[in-house]
Amino acid sequence: MRTLAFFLGSFLLASGLHAGPVPRPAPELSIQRYQQAPMLLSQFKGKIVALAFIHTTCSHCQDLTRILIKLQTEYAPKNVTMLAAAFEEGVTQNYLPYLKALQPNFPTGIIPEESVKKFVEWNDKRDGALMVPYMLFIDAKGVIRGDFNGKDGFYGEMEKNIRAQLDKMTKPAAGAPAKKKK
Repeated sequence: MRTLAFFLGSFLLASGLHAGPVPRPAPELSIQRYQQAPMLLSQFKGKIVALAFIHTTCSHCQDLTRILIKLQTEYAPKNVTMLAAAFEEGVTQNYLPYLKALQPNFPTGIIPEESVKKFVEWNDKRDGALMVPYMLFIDAKGVIRGDFNGKDGFYGEMEKNIRAQLDKMTKPAAGAPAKKKK
């Protein structure tokens, strides 16, 4: 069993499928909103957050945004919010057309690439190029529970996999008393 774990771990490192350790506390993050004050990740403490780092011109990231729009409506009653932060060369020119075209119903903004890499604990020498989309799932206490970079299979079935993460995080704890109906 140890041999299998060793080879699997070695394969993941060699293939660039790095993700920061999970669970881990989410560090503070500042995202610049369009014509608004920056928002801080800590503003969402007490909520479950699905955080996507994207490129506004990436077709996969645009598909992800469309899925997050749909899921925001469904999961908002379960204390979930979606967030997206765009980073890419030319993001300041690309961001407004992205907003107008997709009209996300959740907070979005832009962020420097260095801030993304620091937040997700990415190292180019160790991990290779940072691929998008990149999603993290953060619980209501501010702990990262899921970390999925653009190089892994998570995005093959985006909606299904995002739902699975959110359902797992919104499920009542085992042994928790059920709420009484009035």
